[in-house]
Amino acid sequence: MKIRHFALVVLSIAAGAAAVGSANGHDWYPKDCCHDMDCAPVESMGWLAPMRGSGPRLIVTSKHGKAIVRQGVSIRPSNDHRAHVCMQRYDPLGEMEVTCLFLPPDA
Repeated sequence: MKIRHFALVVLSIAAGAAAVGSANGHDWYPKDCCHDMDCAPVESMGWLAPMRGSGPRLIVTSKHGKAIVRQGVSIRPSNDHRAHVCMQRYDPLGEMEVTCLFLPPDA
C-alpha cells in the first residue's frame, strides 16, 4: 500500500512539473502574438523557390503546422536564442498564417 501511495505522489509531481514546463514556454511571448496556444519553437525552416517576379519565401514549421512567412510579419528578437513562430489557422481548410516570428539576435 505504501509503494502504491508513493507511486501516485511521484506521478502527481511529474504531471505538475510537465504542466508548469509547458506553460513556461509561453511566458515571454507577447499577447499580441500569442493566444496561449499558438506559439512554439521552430522545428524547421526552408526557402520556397521564387515564382515569376517574386523573391524566395521563407517557410517555417512548428508543432502547430507549416506556413509561409509573408511580407510585413512582425519579426522580433527571441528570448532564448532559438527561433520561435506564432501561427493561427486562417481558413476552414487548415491553412496556417504566421502572426509573429522570433529570431535569435545573431540570425
